[in-house]
Amino acid sequence: MGQSADQIRQEIDANRSDAGQKIDDLQGQLQGQADHMQQQAKDTVDHARDQVHDTVNTAVESVQNFDYQQQIQNRPLLSAGVALIGGFVLGGMMGGGGQQQHSSGGSSQSSHQQGGGMGSQIRGAAQKSGLEDTISNAAAALMGSVTEQLKGTLNSNFPGFSDKMDTAQGKQGSFSEKSKATQQEAQRS
Repeated sequence: MGQSADQIRQEIDANRSDAGQKIDDLQGQLQGQADHMQQQAKDTVDHARDQVHDTVNTAVESVQNFDYQQQIQNRPLLSAGVALIGGFVLGGMMGGGGQQQHSSGGSSQSSHQQGGGMGSQIRGAAQKSGLEDTISNAAAALMGSVTEQLKGTLNSNFPGFSDKMDTAQGKQGSFSEKSKATQQEAQRS
């Protein structure tokens, strides 16, 4: 027991002071790490925000600069397919083109009268607002443009195609009858 109470107190105070200094150092290091991680997270968020902003701007510019007429000229068959699919989709959304009669027990009701629900409500709203006419006119104009582009492309790739098409359109009958008449006309020429 060679130490006195004062020496033990001094040693405890020194250890306490040393421990306090180490705690302060650790606290400083942790605060520095936390600040560094916070800055990294902020930088990552800023970078992600900039990338999303650039992507959105690029998409908006692409949509604004999209030249559908040039696309139709460059890809007429694809355009015809898109128009056809678009027509099917619009026809499905609007409830089809004609009314089919269903008979059950002597009474007949149209499929539109039997139906109901969301589709008929949308169609009714579209008819009242004039949207149905607008869509119908746009689809007709698009189909007309695509048809003319397709005819022009076929005629430029297959010389004389327009004449044969006119011959086929002028004939009555089935596909095979029209095909034979077109071939006979071509042989006469």
